[in-house]
This record gives sequence, structure tokens and C-alpha cells, in this order.
Amino acid sequence: MKKILSKTVKFIKYTIMLPLYWLSCIVPKDKNTWVFGAWFGERYADNSKYLFEYVNKNYPKINTIWLTKNKIVYNDLKTKGYKVVLKKSLKGIYFSMRAKVFIVCQSKKEDIYPFVNDKVSVVVQLWHGIPLKKIGYDDKIYSFCNARSQKNKIKKLFFPFLIESYSLLIATSEETRKIFSQAFKIEKDKVKITGYPRNDRLFTVSKEEEYIKIIYLPTFRKGRGFEVDLFSTYGFNVIEINKKLKNNNAKLYIKLHPVNKPPAHIIEQIHNSTQVEFVESSEDLYENLSTFDILITDYSSVFFDYLLLDKPIIFAPFDIEAYLKHDREFYYNYEDVTPGPKARNWNQVLIHIEEAIKYPNKYKKERKEIRDLFHKYQDGNSSMRVFNEIIKLLS
Repeated sequence: MKKILSKTVKFIKYTIMLPLYWLSCIVPKDKNTWVFGAWFGERYADNSKYLFEYVNKNYPKINTIWLTKNKIVYNDLKTKGYKVVLKKSLKGIYFSMRAKVFIVCQSKKEDIYPFVNDKVSVVVQLWHGIPLKKIGYDDKIYSFCNARSQKNKIKKLFFPFLIESYSLLIATSEETRKIFSQAFKIEKDKVKITGYPRNDRLFTVSKEEEYIKIIYLPTFRKGRGFEVDLFSTYGFNVIEINKKLKNNNAKLYIKLHPVNKPPAHIIEQIHNSTQVEFVESSEDLYENLSTFDILITDYSSVFFDYLLLDKPIIFAPFDIEAYLKHDREFYYNYEDVTPGPKARNWNQVLIHIEEAIKYPNKYKKERKEIRDLFHKYQDGNSSMRVFNEIIKLLS
């Protein structure tokens, strides 16, 4: 019943969007009106956010509009003096009809409106990470598996706005350019190497705390259809971790996706810990990523960005076999592109933390090799380069 209801709602939505799609083709566009969106309209974050702020700061004559369906985001941006409109509003539709430039980091269909047409507007896909995991049409397990079905091909015939097409897609190096062109089925000359706007922030924020800050950022898991315990299953002992961190004048910060939360007793122990604490899942990681001295992660693309800081990374692929089978495949052999020690449980993580504190340059050479492969530009000017590419398309 739920499935039928969901399909009916989608059909009604698509039917409403169809006349808007054709109308958007004839409404005159304003080159100085740019609409930004991110993360299905729910978050103010990622590459879209940092390009939005760059344009606001440096080009005030451009009418920059953030589109959201989240009222908390709406009120927050209003307070900060930014122009923001709600997605489900006449204003949202009006500006999306008139704008010449659209910026997204997830999906045109979800970040902004499906009716936006890249044949008459400039639609820019900034994306949200350097791909270790297979994405788009390359992903046979998770995201685009349904997009290849015959049913979807018929759907796109009647509703052409469901085709995710872009005027410009940005990359960080020639390596990622090849992947994006293939994964999005987009001509290579539409993929430009600029670097990610969010990484500009890494070059502007400095650390103030005197203790060693460590951040644990495991990737999102969904393919197994249940909550994945990355803590008690792999020997996470709060008392032992607290003791070791205190001895090393260090604190561990944990930022998780809600689907991957620890068991209740671990959560309670962490809340009572002096050296371990959670970071809110809604908090923008890139605001303070550069203040952390050590990164612990598994398959999250954040480590590619963190390489720009040339700091120690500890890899914790606790469940790599299950992840590859049920969640996502990788573009690379994991060992080949992860410049740091590998831990298969929390006891090993603690050993590698102490080693990273004593010998932060142990994997320096390996980090440089991977950094150079995935980052053509290693500076704080990516927003400027993206902006210049958009201006070229408007000329």
C-alpha cells in the first residue's frame, strides 16, 4: 500500500512539474540571478554553501538566492542577512523560472527543482566528494541502480526533466575528471578542474586549542537495511580510550550518521566521558576540519580533502568485506589510495593514535603521492576558479 501511495504522489508531482518545465523554456532569464541548493533542500552546507558565500562577498551585484525546504535553515540565513526562499513557495518557483544560473551539490531534481532546464540555463553540479566509492551510473549497488531500468527510461521519455544533465561539473584533478565524466555520462569538456569550494575553508581556519584533537568520521551505511554498530562490535572501550587519550593530552570527537549510531550504553558512556564527545550530525564539518590534528575514517571521501592539510590519517575499515558486498564498490584498490595505517578494531586504532602523535610525518611521502593525484590545486582559490568557469558559460 505504501509503495502504491508513494508512486501516486510521485506521478502527481511529475505531472505538475511538466507544464512548469515547458514554461521555464520560454521565460526570459536574468544572468545576474543565481539560485543555490544543497542536500535535497535540507541543509546549508557543502560546496554550494561555500560558493554561495564567496559570490555574496565578492560580487554583490549578483542576486544570489539560497533555496531550501528547511525552515531552520531559512530562519538562520535570514538572520545572517542572506537572501533565502522556501522551496515550496511561489517565490521559489518565480526565482527558479527567472534565474540563469543554478548551483547544486547532490541532484538537480532534489536540491532545486526538477523543471530547471540546462538547455536554457547554466546548471552547475559541484558534487560533494572525491570518489573512492562508485557513484552515478558506475554504482551497481546503491544510487543509480534503478536509473538503468527500462521503467525509468520510459518515465524519462514522458517526463524529460527527470534526466540529470548539467552545463558544468567540477573536478579536483584529471583523475577525478575522468570518473565524473563516466559516472554522470557527461562530455569530458563540460567537466572542469577547479578544486572544491568547501576546501578553501581549510586554508583560512587555524587551531586554537592546546590539546590534540582527533576526529572520527565513518561513512554512511545503508545497504544492509539495519543499524551498523561500529563500536561495541569492534572493541570500543570508553574507559580504556579515555585513559589513553588523557595520557596523550588528546580528545576524540565523533561525528556519525544517525543510521550508524552506537548502542545506547556506549552513547551514555561517551556522554559521561571527559576525552570523548559527539559532534552534532547537523554541524558543518568543513567549518573546523583544519583544526583537527588526526583524522580517523574508513571509506569517507573526507580523507581526500584532509590530505590538503598533510596531517596523519588512520584508516579503520572494520567491515570492509560487508561494505563492498552490501553498500558500495570502490574505484580503486583500497590499500593503494589510503596513505596511512589500517586498523581492524579499536585496540589497533589506539595504537595508531599514539604512533601518529609521536611520528606525524611517518606517512608524509605516501600522503603527498595521493594528494598530488587527486588535487591539481592545493590552495584556497577553488571558489574563484568555479566562479570564473560559470562566467565563461555566461559570456
